[in-house]
Amino acid sequence: MGIASYADYLRAEGKPVWFMAGVHWMVYNQALIPADAMPVFPDVVDEEAEQIIKKSATYFLRYTRQPTRGATKWWNVVCRHYDIRAVSANTRSKIHRGLKRLQIRQINPGWLAQHGYSCHRACYQRYNNARPMSEASYQRFVSSLQGKSIFDVWGSFHDEDLLGYIVCLHESNGVFMHTIDITPRGLHDYAAYALMHTLLEHYVNTQGIPVSNGSRAIAHDTQMQTFLLNFQFAREYAELHVVYRPDIRFIIKVLYPVRRWLRLFSRSEIFNKINAVLFQEELRRTQYEVDQ
Repeated sequence: MGIASYADYLRAEGKPVWFMAGVHWMVYNQALIPADAMPVFPDVVDEEAEQIIKKSATYFLRYTRQPTRGATKWWNVVCRHYDIRAVSANTRSKIHRGLKRLQIRQINPGWLAQHGYSCHRACYQRYNNARPMSEASYQRFVSSLQGKSIFDVWGSFHDEDLLGYIVCLHESNGVFMHTIDITPRGLHDYAAYALMHTLLEHYVNTQGIPVSNGSRAIAHDTQMQTFLLNFQFAREYAELHVVYRPDIRFIIKVLYPVRRWLRLFSRSEIFNKINAVLFQEELRRTQYEVDQ
């Protein structure tokens, strides 16, 4: 069977995938989310959602029902139009410096599996609440991309030293930036600017398809989505919905009033996960309470 979508890839890797409301769902951090490159807006029935939550043994199902005209606290970050002449002079300068210092080219996943781990590990030096994969897990994941036409890998090189790369999930209706790893040295040499410009020229301008960085981050803030706004990415606001497993719904009801106190323990991995879910719930409850 051919691999035509991310859902196909997950199945081929032995990962569970469910289908409901016209959308494939995958497990991510013990939650169910759509397995699509671009934002989707399913009309979910809570009773059906509760059934697949039970079958999948996950904590909750998260989705967006519809785009909104006004701003909310929930969004997807998407680039649908790109013109380097329309970005700021500062961003253009950094793009040109990155392109002058570095070489940007597509690379083979097999090569990345063998040579990319040090780059992956180095990029986590700037994160507080995230850890790199083990080398074995990293090699398994990257090797699994080999021969799958829905994945493109773009690398940034200084001579032959890999300073950063982006793994793109390329479906018929758009591209999702699945994995972004940039080393501190790569950041210094504007690898992120050179990579992003090259991707947008290739996908948005040459192929005529949008590029997405997914929904608002809740677990840890990498500043990536703020950075992308420099490249004519836009926040596309939507209405956030979450269906919880009954016991998780009860736990959230108990912990939500003391969520600010729990943030004092954010260095603990378990509390970091709890705080992420409570922050998501806060966004759901207050998503229309935004400054106008």
